[in-house]
Amino acid sequence: MPDTRAQHTAGPQHRTENTGEDPGPGGRPASPERLIYFSDAVVAIAITLLALELPVPTGEVHGNSGVLHFLREHLAEYTAFLVSFWAIAIHWMIHQRMFRYATGLSGGAIRWNLLWLLAIVVTPFTTKLLTSEADAYQVQFIVYAATQVLTCLFFRLAIADLRRSGLLSTYDAEAVSSTLSWLTAMMLAFLISIPVALVTHWASVCWALLPVIRIGLRNLRRPEGRWGYPRPKAGGGTARPATTAPQPSDDPNPQFQQGA
Repeated sequence: MPDTRAQHTAGPQHRTENTGEDPGPGGRPASPERLIYFSDAVVAIAITLLALELPVPTGEVHGNSGVLHFLREHLAEYTAFLVSFWAIAIHWMIHQRMFRYATGLSGGAIRWNLLWLLAIVVTPFTTKLLTSEADAYQVQFIVYAATQVLTCLFFRLAIADLRRSGLLSTYDAEAVSSTLSWLTAMMLAFLISIPVALVTHWASVCWALLPVIRIGLRNLRRPEGRWGYPRPKAGGGTARPATTAPQPSDDPNPQFQQGA
């Protein structure tokens, strides 16, 4: 009788049938480590490009008063740099927190992650556009905010594809749900600012509402739990899907039950 025990003790990272993921050597899903390292490098480059665009006093600026005057004149560029650095930093933290639960990679997740990286790399350009001297505030602002919305959306779709493929561990469902709520709150903050920019130049104030939006999302979560995960039990524990291998009595293969 063939030994089927290994088939049932393998975790979700070993299952490739009917999930659509890209199998690696031996038929196993590709490891997410290379994608994580590549994403980290691209994010680092994007942050570096942000810093390279910062205005620096030239030889025509003299004395302490001249430097201070120069810094005041370019305060908008420095503020935009801090906002973009903050946005990219949040995107990166959400990425590394979520991909620690990835047990493999699907083709769809890889494609959505590449689009996420594209939006990250475009951020230095949209930041410079936002602070340029062009007299088109609505266009400049909407391009910047829309880029951030798309960044959140692309990553949300990458995670959804991993979950649909069975490649997202739910061992710590509460942490996954909390991280995704930050992503959704960030997307809503930038999305809300777009129509506001059509009527006022103070639309960027909407971005400061991110913590408030997240609190609202937490209070509006569904009865069964946020994002479809179970709510914490009354005793303090969290109801999580089992991650251990099924017991022999649960196996539909009668040969496996007899062999056990």
